Amino acid sequence: MPATPPVSAAPGQWHRQRRIMGGAGQERLARARVLVVGCGGLGAGAIPALTAAGIGQLTLLDDDVVELTNLNRQTLFTAQDIGQPKVELAARRMRALSPEATITALDHRLTGQDVELVAQHDVVVDCTDKAASRQAISQACREAEVPWVWAAIDGWTAVLSVFTPGGVPWEQVVPNPTEAPEPLDILGATPALAGAWQAAETVKLLTGTGQPLAGRLAVVDLLQADIRFVELHQG
Repeated sequence: MPATPPVSAAPGQWHRQRRIMGGAGQERLARARVLVVGCGGLGAGAIPALTAAGIGQLTLLDDDVVELTNLNRQTLFTAQDIGQPKVELAARRMRALSPEATITALDHRLTGQDVELVAQHDVVVDCTDKAASRQAISQACREAEVPWVWAAIDGWTAVLSVFTPGGVPWEQVVPNPTEAPEPLDILGATPALAGAWQAAETVKLLTGTGQPLAGRLAVVDLLQADIRFVELHQG
């Protein structure tokens, strides 16, 4: 009677992903610590993709509750979740997706003084929709010397980049950030695509795989089916 193969020989949750980045890359993800700021539309694209990729420690940060108008794009939630804290719901669902991972929920809005929190992570993923939040992330990441992955959306359009210590700062790309006078119109597919792309950039940073979007700006126009890349240079 043939010997029973060890459990580790059977295909596991990351079997197909491991084949494209190697066992060492998957182990780096298992040891990685990622902070996601925002559990809204971008978060709905990024958070499940990061969790499913095998990130070992994921911290989710948000201080908002679910509203009816969120549901065209914030697919982490349902109509039954209206009025409940986004971060707690998102964390609960990600724990069900990856029980081995450590998923931490923080009901908090990041400020530039949260350097110690940022420094506890390997990468920060910006899934916010406010200029003030992005300024705070940029400041805290610069002081903590932690790379961060940025995306912003409007209608059918998304822009993305990766900011690394010593590289082109976000403030140079967006020199005069202002808050929109009213909520932007958004196609639900736009943050879903951008958030998933953010997750891919995070995986590349953590594993040393491929070419991250550092020093470049991607401009995605879903309406015209067009993607442009803009080279960024130190000012």
